[in-house]
Amino acid sequence: MHATAPPARPRAMPGSDADLLGFSLAALVAIIGVTTAIVWCVTGILDQTQAPAAFVRAQVPGTVSLVLTQVGQHVVYYEGDDPTALSAGQLEVTAADGAAIEVRPYAHDLRYDVPHRPGVIGTAIAVFDADRTGSYSIATKATVAEPGARLAVGDDLAPATVRAIAGPALLAFLSVLAAVAGAVHTWTRRNRRSHP
Repeated sequence: MHATAPPARPRAMPGSDADLLGFSLAALVAIIGVTTAIVWCVTGILDQTQAPAAFVRAQVPGTVSLVLTQVGQHVVYYEGDDPTALSAGQLEVTAADGAAIEVRPYAHDLRYDVPHRPGVIGTAIAVFDADRTGSYSIATKATVAEPGARLAVGDDLAPATVRAIAGPALLAFLSVLAAVAGAVHTWTRRNRRSHP
């Protein structure tokens, strides 16, 4: 009867190769995460810079008529050189049934470059809440010294812009954190082998 030799164990990866793989994977996690975050951020910001093109507009004085398909907060913007020329108190928002809607000053400093009008800035000046979908009109009888000044009505650009920056920033941070943790783990393992 012949004794059979035990099966050969798979050769363990040499320490230097395992370390190289560990550091490479950590670097790869960081590169992929940060690159994805940059692309995500740039895409989100570009979307927001193009969003004002969809706003509904009217000359000042004048009336903006539009159909809102979403309830919630909507913003009135002044497109011109002097946003202080028109205030929330000079706007009248009316629902389809004739009910007057409360108009409040916009609380923050929100501006954008007006599409197809180089050098013209849009500034958020007022906000109103629509509790139902349907037709609304936003009007002002105010006169301003600036020719070509316009009202624009659309979504609040601020929350989406914040999300476009905060989400990618969090992804980049977590990717770098995971890469650092992987590199530290590899470094610690190598030191343990070097100093048994």
